[in-house]
Amino acid sequence: MTEAEVKDGTKKIDDKLGCIDYRKYTFARMIMIDNGLAARGLTFPLLLIMVVNVGMQTCSFISIFTSTQTSVSLDNIRACLLGTSVTMSLFNQFIMVRDPIPAGLKLSLTLSTNPNFPEEKIILDDARKAASSQLEMYVKMFSCNAVAMMFAQPLGELMSGHSWRKLPVQWTFPPSDDEFSFWFIFAFQFTGICIAHCVGIMIMSFTSITIQMTALFDLLIFSIQHIEERATSRGRQSGGDRHACLLACLTDDVDFYQQLIREMDSVTPHLRNTFLIISAAVPMVLACEAYPIMQGNFSFADLVKSFLFLSIQILCWAQTCSRLGTMTDKHAAVFAALYDSPWYEAGMKYKKLVLNSLTYAVQPKYIKARLSNEVTASMATFYSFVMSAFNLLNMIRNIG
Repeated sequence: MTEAEVKDGTKKIDDKLGCIDYRKYTFARMIMIDNGLAARGLTFPLLLIMVVNVGMQTCSFISIFTSTQTSVSLDNIRACLLGTSVTMSLFNQFIMVRDPIPAGLKLSLTLSTNPNFPEEKIILDDARKAASSQLEMYVKMFSCNAVAMMFAQPLGELMSGHSWRKLPVQWTFPPSDDEFSFWFIFAFQFTGICIAHCVGIMIMSFTSITIQMTALFDLLIFSIQHIEERATSRGRQSGGDRHACLLACLTDDVDFYQQLIREMDSVTPHLRNTFLIISAAVPMVLACEAYPIMQGNFSFADLVKSFLFLSIQILCWAQTCSRLGTMTDKHAAVFAALYDSPWYEAGMKYKKLVLNSLTYAVQPKYIKARLSNEVTASMATFYSFVMSAFNLLNMIRNIG
């Protein structure tokens, strides 16, 4: 694959080559985590974004204890937890992703497909389309949720014949009794919500890298499954015997697998942090959002906002667990493909290469949340955390 240089010296990844870099999108530039992050470092706009996030968290945290209504306190708990996730995600992005080319995409830049197997190009093209469509889906979902979160309450109150002056997040601190304070707090919350949703898109857009990493595993598996055809083709071109060509093809596959492992190792710290950030808040956030609906004390605007929010939260949590689980399960597929290859017909060198790769691939490689060896990225964890949300909801109902 080819590389194109841009003026700042960074590499520009061509979408036509099967690579999607989420940092080139508008939402990434808005929160200063685009491709220039490595060159700029910590800037005043990025610090300002962090200050706004911390301010949102602080006001929500204080409002938890100053509110006299359970639903308002739960709304502020939800906002505080989500704000903490946003701040942690920005720190994670700044600390872990300083390279002009995101980890997980470097291998795609130097990868060339076999012209004798057009299926390899199809695998990469399908991955590009899937990653691109998923990014667009997240942008649309979070944009709709941001609009609903900011304007559903005022519009609902207006349609009910009440005053439309209602904040998106029901803070009791600072007070918003007079005209100036209301508009100032509303503008502050508007800015914070926009930033939070941009960060939310960024968190979920990182799964586009897992799609492309999974495609590289599929490419390797396809190559191993067709190793005999490749060896025959190589034998015709070089005139070597079958065993020598099999060994050469397997060596290429093992080298490619080792490159994939290095790419996985480079991206794993970021994925572990991201998984921790999401998993730490999911059960309580879902419970806090569902509580007013379960109590039956809600307006139509509350129902629309909560339904949209819960749908997006559950979908994002399921996508995160599913994508990460699918990517790590590919090691088992590599094991099966290697085991089914004609290793028993070749010489000792071939058998040694296969044995070493089998020994590594057979071990589980699940992404685990930082600071935890139990919370693994899999669908079992998704179901477990959804059940935890129901348990928390029942506990809140009993307390309330």
